[in-house]
Amino acid sequence: MTFDEIDMYSGLAALHWSAYDDPAWDHDFYKRIVEQAGGLALDVACGAGRLLRRYLQAGLAVEGVDSAADMLAVCRQKAEAEGLSPVLYCQPMQALDLPKHYACIYVPCGSFTCVMGQENALEALRRFHRHLLPRGVLVFNAFFGDWGDYDYNQPEKERTYPTDWQPHVVKDLGGERRLVIDRRTTGIDPVEQISTEERRYRLYDGEDLQQEEVHAGQNHWYFKKEMLLMLRLAGFEDVQVKGDYTDEDFGPQHSGTMVFVCRKPSINQ
Repeated sequence: MTFDEIDMYSGLAALHWSAYDDPAWDHDFYKRIVEQAGGLALDVACGAGRLLRRYLQAGLAVEGVDSAADMLAVCRQKAEAEGLSPVLYCQPMQALDLPKHYACIYVPCGSFTCVMGQENALEALRRFHRHLLPRGVLVFNAFFGDWGDYDYNQPEKERTYPTDWQPHVVKDLGGERRLVIDRRTTGIDPVEQISTEERRYRLYDGEDLQQEEVHAGQNHWYFKKEMLLMLRLAGFEDVQVKGDYTDEDFGPQHSGTMVFVCRKPSINQ
């Protein structure tokens, strides 16, 4: 199956993510790094502006970029309602080509893992490097390889995909409108470190089904040393790997969220 990176964030999917506005788990971590970096920051895969809008409200200089036009439209709508006028760009991160350089680039919410193919992921890191000022900071999270119920001892022929649809979440859209989301796994490849899934979106008004869409996507899971090598190849230094948006070095006590913090070398290096 061929996946479109934008598909998971378009149509009814964008409506879902527009309601996904909780800043709790990573807001303070990224905000502190943006503040320490000083100067202009870039929110990559900014989506509906979950962090971008709050940082602008706090007086930070932040711009946003996303590959999904539907998500950027939601971001603009929310920002305007809050009296904000963010600078936004529509580009995939592996083709980033902006007219500015930044003191900090951050990629929240695991969005880096949605880049398809290692060459594209490495190119995205190189593009971040190109767009940073000397000693500029890059920070993003990725997920340590976790294959769920995948059993290496189970014969391949007995693994059945797709799995059954499972309830995921119900989003209240006001009045009697609600968005019902189910998901299912369509494949797990621990050799290529990729998991694929589909999400089914059903928009109801009361009991009336108004619209239904199915969106497919994939995530690339990473190992710590693999990402350290990729960052080195992209030209970064002073790499730190933190666990679960804390100041602790990533280790087995953490949930599986690795947060990479690194710098572009100074101009003399």
